[in-house]
Amino acid sequence: MRSLHRRAVMALCGLLFTAFQGAAAASEFPSRAITIVVGWSAGGATDLLARQLGESMAKAAGQSIIVENKAGANGTIGHSQAARSRADGYTALLATNSTFAIAPHLYPSLPFDQQRDLAPVSLVAESPLVLVSSPNSGIKTLSDLLEKAKARPGVLNVASGGNGSTSHMAAEMLMALTGINLSHIPYKGGSPATVAVSASEVDVAFLDLGVALPLLKEGRLNPLGVSSTQRSNLLPNVPTLSESGVKDFVATTTFAMFVPIDTPVDVVKRLHGIVDTAMQDQALLDKLTGQGVIPRNEGPEGLGKYVSEEQQRWKDIISSRNITLD
Repeated sequence: MRSLHRRAVMALCGLLFTAFQGAAAASEFPSRAITIVVGWSAGGATDLLARQLGESMAKAAGQSIIVENKAGANGTIGHSQAARSRADGYTALLATNSTFAIAPHLYPSLPFDQQRDLAPVSLVAESPLVLVSSPNSGIKTLSDLLEKAKARPGVLNVASGGNGSTSHMAAEMLMALTGINLSHIPYKGGSPATVAVSASEVDVAFLDLGVALPLLKEGRLNPLGVSSTQRSNLLPNVPTLSESGVKDFVATTTFAMFVPIDTPVDVVKRLHGIVDTAMQDQALLDKLTGQGVIPRNEGPEGLGKYVSEEQQRWKDIISSRNITLD
């Protein structure tokens, strides 16, 4: 009996010591630089946001923020590396919904499980997509596109930034909701897709608003509609796709921060606090709004709920369209 009592006391002491270590780590966090892993190449939308956010986070944390690009496999290589990192808060992942919500339903052998391997920190921002047509397509409005596509099923084509990208899934959603059939042409990233549609190599494409904006201003693309629930203040005369008759159409690129699942809860809270402070930096907010990016700034609980809902939403679209990727 005495031996049993002793083991119980030792176990309790162990739990208390672990809790003390976690609290101490959180109180000292961060004591060195934090690395933000981005699963995309330098110069892309996620990389740009990570660097802009990192500048404001560095001021809030009093430590350097390092952005590490681990591109490949539609963002899943960097995603996987971050999931396997040490769970101490010093390695975070800035991901998009293409990897945390869409990829799990497209790739049967992903090297990570979003719910099992990663803990939510912050839902940072979202970027609307804009459906555009090439200058020589003869398509000036969404009605033009629907009319031409229904008259010639499968003849018109739509570019995307790659299989499984948000732009690809937005095109699939448009086809599912309108009954049209477009031929999908995947490119190796958003930049080549942008070049293709502006050069009239393809008919239409969904592009990130910030990427499309300069070309729209120059008249090198025709805007057909934005993918968000509200019009963009940067394109106030361009209706949402929902306004134009595609009811309930919403397909934005969302950016969220995660850490390895075993990261202490207090460290997760502290990291979110740093992001929260950074997202109140007016200089950062001005940059984001100027690029058409909408700040979200929701905490771990809100992001966790969003991930579950977003995964289910895209699962339904992928199933209805019978989309499979090797």
